[in-house]
Order: sequence, then C-alpha cells, then structure tokens
Amino acid sequence: MGAAIVAMVLGFALIVVKMGLDHEKAKLLAKGDSGPGSTMLMSELEEMIQLSVAEAVKPLQERIDELETLQLAEGQQKRQLSAPETDPSEVRSTDEAL
Repeated sequence: MGAAIVAMVLGFALIVVKMGLDHEKAKLLAKGDSGPGSTMLMSELEEMIQLSVAEAVKPLQERIDELETLQLAEGQQKRQLSAPETDPSEVRSTDEAL
C-alpha cells in the first residue's frame, strides 16, 4: 500500500510539472517568440515584402509599358493618316487673313 501512495504522489508531481511546462510553452507561442534568433526587424520584413511585390509586378509593368508604346504608335499613325495634306502655297499667313 505504501508503494501505491508513493506512485500517486510522484504521478501528481509529474502532472503538475508537465502542466507548468505546457503553460510556459503556450505563453511563448502566443507571444510569438519561438526562441532566440528567430525575430525579424520590421525593416527587414518591409524590405522582403517590397522585393516580393516588385518581382510579382515586374511582368505586369513590362506588359503595361509595351501596350502604352503600341497605343502611342497607333495614335501617331492615325494622326498622320487623318491629317489633310496641304499645299504650302495655299497656306495663308496670319497677316494676310486680316
């Protein structure tokens, strides 16, 4: 009977210690600190985000630039085609018009 009491006391002590360790682990996880050296500065995080976004947007920006260049070229062609051809001798100066 004495061995059963010792076993129960030791079991109770182990349970209390395990609960304490689990509580500390939960506090650390909730706090977001998973150990030394695992923290990141805010500036490092911002730099990583900026680089990732720049890499992701680069193909889109190149395509936008390409489309804008094509649109400008088409606009210039349309203006050249729609501009009436005038004979320089028919153009009156502003003095003659008055």
